[in-house]
Amino acid sequence: MIVWQFFIAPHANSSDFPNLMPYLIISMHPMNLLDFISEIPVYIIFIFLCLVLSLVSLAKKNPPAYLALFTCYLFLTLVIECVGWSYKRANSNNLTMYNLYGVVHLTYAIYLLSSFLHPGRAKQVFTWIMLFYPAFALLNIYFIQGPRHFGTYSYIVGAVIVVVCSINYFYQRIKFPGRDNLLRDPSFWIATGLLFFNAITVPYLGIVNFLANIPQYAYKTFSNINAVLSIILYSLFCISSVCSLNFRKLPS
Repeated sequence: MIVWQFFIAPHANSSDFPNLMPYLIISMHPMNLLDFISEIPVYIIFIFLCLVLSLVSLAKKNPPAYLALFTCYLFLTLVIECVGWSYKRANSNNLTMYNLYGVVHLTYAIYLLSSFLHPGRAKQVFTWIMLFYPAFALLNIYFIQGPRHFGTYSYIVGAVIVVVCSINYFYQRIKFPGRDNLLRDPSFWIATGLLFFNAITVPYLGIVNFLANIPQYAYKTFSNINAVLSIILYSLFCISSVCSLNFRKLPS
């Protein structure tokens, strides 16, 4: 999931960046290894923990069908966030990378949630949406909002689709509860995390998209909100990976 760091870039003309521009910037200074580790963002630690638990679950006998691709997604997310953090330390622009990752992330989220749905009309609809969404998102990024702006339109549309798909998943779980304990179902925790994250992300991204001349403290506030949401999201992903483990009962 994208963890933005919002700020107004120094030496940049505000007229060149009329929309939301998630840059990462920090001053460079010498540090030892312990200082370096202590500055690692908390959300990256949670992503790494989630990836480890996913790999452990994948090594178990008969892992869930979705888990292999989900593990690859977590690995890609970890790489992207580590690169984004390094850009922050190197005073570099990460806009293009996060724009493209947003397309991958939302497309996969739609695919993952639709794979949890029962076969039927809803599953078919979301499958078709998943196929057309990347084309729309890339069209917006490069030809509508432009590559020099954050693709808020395409991201908001994708996040809304994820929210609707999550709600559809919960509706089917209520309609067809099944025999399994809901709290031990990995798909429940994944859908909960995606619903929570995207339902809160959409409103404040929509507000920021239509505001101009946002002060520096507001960008920092949005960044902190997004970081907290990401920690909650990956915490729920960790729970889903734990649910995928097959624990044996100890003899009494």
